Amino acid sequence: MSETSAGLQGGLYPPSAFPPGIPMGGARTARPFYLTIWYGGTPEERRATPANTYVEARGMTTSLEDGTAYEDWTGSAFVNNIGLGRPEIAKALADQALSMSWLTPAEFASIRLALTRDLLDVLPRHLRVPFYGLGGSDSNEAAIRAARKVTGRSKVLTFKGAYHGDTMTIENVSGTGLTDYGDPRPWAVHTPAPYDFWRKLGDWDRAYEASLDAFARTLKRHGPRSFACVILEPVNMTMGAVPLSRDLSRGIQELCERHGIKLVADEVITGFGRTGRWFGSETVGLRPDAMVFAKGFTGGYAPLGAVVFEREWGERLRRTGFPHGLTFGAHPLGCVAAQETIRVLRREGLVDRARRMGAYLRERLEGIRDEHPDDVRDVRGHGLFLALEVAGKGRRVKGGLHPAWPRVERVWEGLKADGLRVTTNSDGSSLLVCPPFTVTEEQVDRLVSRLDARLAAP
Repeated sequence: MSETSAGLQGGLYPPSAFPPGIPMGGARTARPFYLTIWYGGTPEERRATPANTYVEARGMTTSLEDGTAYEDWTGSAFVNNIGLGRPEIAKALADQALSMSWLTPAEFASIRLALTRDLLDVLPRHLRVPFYGLGGSDSNEAAIRAARKVTGRSKVLTFKGAYHGDTMTIENVSGTGLTDYGDPRPWAVHTPAPYDFWRKLGDWDRAYEASLDAFARTLKRHGPRSFACVILEPVNMTMGAVPLSRDLSRGIQELCERHGIKLVADEVITGFGRTGRWFGSETVGLRPDAMVFAKGFTGGYAPLGAVVFEREWGERLRRTGFPHGLTFGAHPLGCVAAQETIRVLRREGLVDRARRMGAYLRERLEGIRDEHPDDVRDVRGHGLFLALEVAGKGRRVKGGLHPAWPRVERVWEGLKADGLRVTTNSDGSSLLVCPPFTVTEEQVDRLVSRLDARLAAP
């Protein structure tokens, strides 16, 4: 079973939309068939029906063709930071489409320069040179190519269990173990993450210390001068909102500086307020040489990603050239969506609101943990990027999932029946709660009440 791609489904066309002569094939093929992202489940779940076809998304409410509506606490794959369906952004997109709907990414455009000015106002001051792409995967790949170009090295180091995207290159760089399209590449190296140690030790301080020791040993074993870059998420999603500690951030940064390794922060999820500050790196005390972002960069209104380099690195790429890019990278509509999203975040004080509401949500989730000490193992994360890990005993269940998965699944399904959608981490041990920054205390109270009831159910 998987609901990962449910929010991507759409495309409702009546049979009359097909020209005469094209066979419809009966009721089962009355709708067009297209492929969605599919991480598991049964083939029948991958067929569009009124019960899984989304027709509208406003604020944090998504509505299906059959009339069912859900309050979306997943942030729509961590994209919906400012609420969906905002008329001011829709108008900006329409105006941009009329003035310049397209320009090759190799050219300068006024909207790209305007976005850059607004972006530099919120970025850490040492990051000055953005390179615009299409999304997180290609922007992480751009960071790797740029690091290889300026260092002359090839290897990339990431945490086991980390996720950095879905292209073939990034699939190998990610530590998820997915290699559906080929064997792992020897230049993609992985080191144990803090969560790996915490599962065994049950103590975060010791886990962070052990992870830093393992990181140093991994560099030494593979030869530190062979690494072009290290890519880190300030808060990891796949393991369940696991943040870097400030000591771990500082230790990794010192090792990278000592060996001339470029440090890249993957802020695809944590960027633009998700952790209660503009960027997750600021929350965990990381000072990266480059930062990658997408998702909340545009609030979901259009595709756009970017990697932003520190000034010297960016200037060197400008002088030598950087032949990397996608046709629709730096798209004018994506640029205006990002510019308007930044303006909404600033005008409405939504980054500060994410911090305040995150503190309130965390307090309520910790209350559940205190009420259910035998059922909840941990509450963690920053801002409105939080996880509640459910205790599980025994062996892993079918598919390598955590022993807690059957119970997590029951809670998840129960909340869905209540009209509330949360998501889970990769091993099925944790519920992730990541609403848009416009969420209210009343909505938090309602979610926590239902979550408490579902956990207490036998």
